[in-house]
Amino acid sequence: MQRWTQYCSGLYEDKGDGEKMVKELENITPSYDNDPNGILYGEIEAAINKLKKNKSTGTDQITAEMLQAGGKQPIHKIFELCNRAWDEEKIAEEWRRSVLTPIPKKRPQ
Repeated sequence: MQRWTQYCSGLYEDKGDGEKMVKELENITPSYDNDPNGILYGEIEAAINKLKKNKSTGTDQITAEMLQAGGKQPIHKIFELCNRAWDEEKIAEEWRRSVLTPIPKKRPQ
């Protein structure tokens, strides 16, 4: 368990070049600072439609299939949430968490 924690911590460790990466990305992507519309509905819809099926859920227990089968209502709610986060420049604390479940390839002896 300790080794797994060490491994995962290394994956997400900030090596101090995050600012450099942000600058590089700013140079290749358009600025959205002046976009009064924020995140587009079509972007949310496309992202939900591209979700891979048969994957495990997050802490909310909502599957990709549930979002895709829900039609316009969940897309609209996610659209509202994302734009609220965009406008307020804050994200929900739950969005910062992830749960990793190690699945060993072999049974320990």
